[in-house]
Amino acid sequence: MKTTHIILAAACCALSSAAAEDLVKPLEVRQVFANGKHNAFTAMRRFKGELFLAFRAGDGHNSPTADVLVLRSKDGKEWQQTFKFDVAKDDRDPQMVVTDQRLFLYCPSMNGKELTTWLMYTDDGQKWSDAVKIYEPQFILWKPCIHDGVFYSTAHKKDETSGGKGREVHFVKSADGVKWEKISTIRAGNWESETTLYFEPNHHVVAFLRQKYGSPQAQVLESDPPYAEWKARPAGVPHFSGHSVHVFKGVTYLLSRFTKPGKEGFGSMIYTFADGKLTLYCELPAGGDCAYLEAVEDGENMLVSYYSTHEGTTNIYLAVVPLVR
Repeated sequence: MKTTHIILAAACCALSSAAAEDLVKPLEVRQVFANGKHNAFTAMRRFKGELFLAFRAGDGHNSPTADVLVLRSKDGKEWQQTFKFDVAKDDRDPQMVVTDQRLFLYCPSMNGKELTTWLMYTDDGQKWSDAVKIYEPQFILWKPCIHDGVFYSTAHKKDETSGGKGREVHFVKSADGVKWEKISTIRAGNWESETTLYFEPNHHVVAFLRQKYGSPQAQVLESDPPYAEWKARPAGVPHFSGHSVHVFKGVTYLLSRFTKPGKEGFGSMIYTFADGKLTLYCELPAGGDCAYLEAVEDGENMLVSYYSTHEGTTNIYLAVVPLVR
């Protein structure tokens, strides 16, 4: 394990109200996993006092074969592999959600062009259930969460054949995390992709949607119970992908890949979200093929998992980032 020094790049001037010199700096960045191959797309949760970190390990971003590895740690410094998810040729994009007694791991898996999302779970962090298929073929469950005791998620359809017209993203729910049903369609017909939910205290829900191609690539849609209709509005930022939303000590954070100014490419950014606006908060050292961030609260800080290629190979990192004081 090594510590990466922090270098902050200039922030995109189109983003909301923070200059690069005003951004919070990570206290520390640790390299968690590097084997010279392509390691990416992180998920992380704390379960029964330990950290569980999942990611895809393959030969490339779109390699035809890959597995999902799960590491566990007591302190975020020393990690051990505890599980390997190997259901299909290309297992990818792990998602996690926890209850008091169970850690759920959702993984979309591809055999050629066929895609199925699978679920496995553990009640002790060591023994895992058999894999079961969930929801519908070709749909990827994305960032499941629990609100008022009910599981909610989005599910987006992978379709590369019709210029984006075959794509759609559903708003889905479950009583047990296993059997999912569709509530409504958030949006359809224009390269819909990863969509992350944020529930406000009044049950109003915000969906941060990635449009894979076209412009703008960042979309925001909102809905109120019974969530039958969704209203779009400007996102205020140019790009979402691999994004997650977390609330720590009353502050809402959105973590995402972002576009650096000029020709600098992609980076990894943490925003705060308040009054419908995203504000730059902390940029992590990242570049090239990167991002897909997750976070857990850790005292006065958050621990942030992500991947990046800025050191030459595509590795998994953990950043220690101070929370809003």
